[in-house]
Amino acid sequence: MSCQSHESQAQTSRNNLPFTAQPTEKWKIRWDRSDDFNGDSVDWRKWNASPENFGAWVWDNDNNISVADGTVRLTMRKLDEPVTVGRRAPTPYTSGMLKSHVKGTYGYYEARIKGAPLFPGVCPAFWLYSKIDDTILGEGETRYSEIDIVELTQRGDRLEGNERVADFNLHAILSNGKQGIAGRSWQRPNDARFKADQANEWKLPFDPRDDFHIYGCDVTPETITWFVDGQQVGEKPNRYWHREMNVAISLGLRPPYSIYTPKGFVPSDVDATDAFPTSMEVDYVRVWQRIP
Repeated sequence: MSCQSHESQAQTSRNNLPFTAQPTEKWKIRWDRSDDFNGDSVDWRKWNASPENFGAWVWDNDNNISVADGTVRLTMRKLDEPVTVGRRAPTPYTSGMLKSHVKGTYGYYEARIKGAPLFPGVCPAFWLYSKIDDTILGEGETRYSEIDIVELTQRGDRLEGNERVADFNLHAILSNGKQGIAGRSWQRPNDARFKADQANEWKLPFDPRDDFHIYGCDVTPETITWFVDGQQVGEKPNRYWHREMNVAISLGLRPPYSIYTPKGFVPSDVDATDAFPTSMEVDYVRVWQRIP
């Protein structure tokens, strides 16, 4: 392990406790969803080697994830020729994603992350998400839960300071009682009807591309609370986020290199000759559960 990683453990883990843990709290670390990345390769017993594709890129973990010096590096690349594996449309972009095999719901989630240098264009993210269950037909019941612990540098323009805007949002799909896709009622944070309970934006007091910082989230049956370097940056009521979710670390494509169409996000025609490859780094991922 690198000296930097040793220091991060001493300064943030507090003998394997969450960074924000209080002296009276008792926690149990869940190593099936935690990783210090101390080896020379990814532990695929914990992480899914071939996660499902979505967005304007494809996951290629074999070529876009590497472990060295106590950190894991996730890289976004632009290929010379588009690929079509598992996609509705070809894309020249590939990236890396760590998605846990084991699922969970409540607990404290923490990662120490250094953002990718490219801005704008990519979004380093630490998040939780469930599968979409279209067999759930009860009106108002939750088919999908997603908690964005942090999304970095995803603003699509170069306005001064936008590289420091971070998002800590909530997404859900509720059932409207119909079968299949027609029965999905999206609850999105950018929808004015749901913004108060699901959108959470904070301007970081630092550039997340320059160094590692600690991003955490405490998920309880009642509330969801976000932290950056131990400082609380948001809290929302837990209305729909009770499904079992996978832990995920990913590097996604953002404008100007992707655009939104009626069929979803697709690659744009913006020249990306000098933009890629670009990489984010993660020192550790930790998941804890409270001990009663």
